[in-house]
Amino acid sequence: MQELKIEKLEPIELSELKELPLVSILIANYNYEKYIGETLESVLSQTYSNWEAIVCDDGSKDNSCQVIETYVKKDSRIKLIRQQNGGVASALNTTYSKSNGEIVCLLDADDVWMPDKVQKVVEAFQSDLKGGFVIHDVYQIDGQGQLIKPTPMIKNLASGWVALSGLEHGGRFENIPPASALCIRREVGDLIFPMNEAFRRNADSLIFRLAPFVTEIVPVSEVLSKFRLHGANLTSFTSITTDILVREHETAKRVHQEQKQFLKKIYGVEVAESLAGLEANVWHYYECYLLARFQGAPRSERKKVHHLLVTHPQFHAAFSYKPLKWLLRWGESLPNALFLALFNQISHESTLKRIARSIQQGTLGLFGIKR
Repeated sequence: MQELKIEKLEPIELSELKELPLVSILIANYNYEKYIGETLESVLSQTYSNWEAIVCDDGSKDNSCQVIETYVKKDSRIKLIRQQNGGVASALNTTYSKSNGEIVCLLDADDVWMPDKVQKVVEAFQSDLKGGFVIHDVYQIDGQGQLIKPTPMIKNLASGWVALSGLEHGGRFENIPPASALCIRREVGDLIFPMNEAFRRNADSLIFRLAPFVTEIVPVSEVLSKFRLHGANLTSFTSITTDILVREHETAKRVHQEQKQFLKKIYGVEVAESLAGLEANVWHYYECYLLARFQGAPRSERKKVHHLLVTHPQFHAAFSYKPLKWLLRWGESLPNALFLALFNQISHESTLKRIARSIQQGTLGLFGIKR
């Protein structure tokens, strides 16, 4: 990461884009032989032609590389880099280091872009010279490519300069879609990359949790990609374990620490220290409460977390799904086994809604984990 200290929290200056800027497409692949071909076909179908696609195969054990090689031979704009398994952040660092584009777009190896995706992203960047982070809406599809629901994932995409809100809410930004809908200018990428390679999963969270601190967000309301949910990347409520909750909770802490270090690097100690703690966001206490329930914590200990959750200023707005809100609000008196049974039932009935909300609210894949 280059060092760039400025006096106050404000968007960085961006250079003027060329008329037809090069767009670098970064793809981290691991054992997605089943999907990577369709993903690369969607790249080849783009109406905008000035792009390069850099695929890092992160030590796949299936036939992913053979599939990718057929596309390398088909189009010289596609490049394949092989490395030993190091995780998502490591693979994305590799792709970024080999990229040259003024615009950088992430694409998960199992997702699909609409044909005009890159064209629309370029136009969005060109329409707002202060915006270094373009996002757009997505559809959810299943493992067979069928729409899970006909409506886009996010109703109101984040927009503009939201850094101050991020500081106030513990580094969480709402209404930002998953990885294949994230696009940044090179100036922004140079501040974020290389990413901490301890993030073997959820590496895209570093991008959407860091970029808004240095640049404005430009939303594209159109659906420009399909976000695939399938058995290999989806952790459903019915299979949530204490270990998963602990891991995701620890990831949230590590992301928050990365944000603080990033702010210190860019703005200095004073701005970094103004980043509110995780407790400023209601989702932190939601995670804590679920963990207490799954671990069978003593009721006296659990009640403290429960009180902080249901009295949090964001509680009612965050939990719009009434059955879950009711359970969280009034279920504290229930025996643990009954609470968990009801929670699993409610969760099973609304798994996809919960996945969408977890992504929107930035809860780091608690309900939907890629890779």
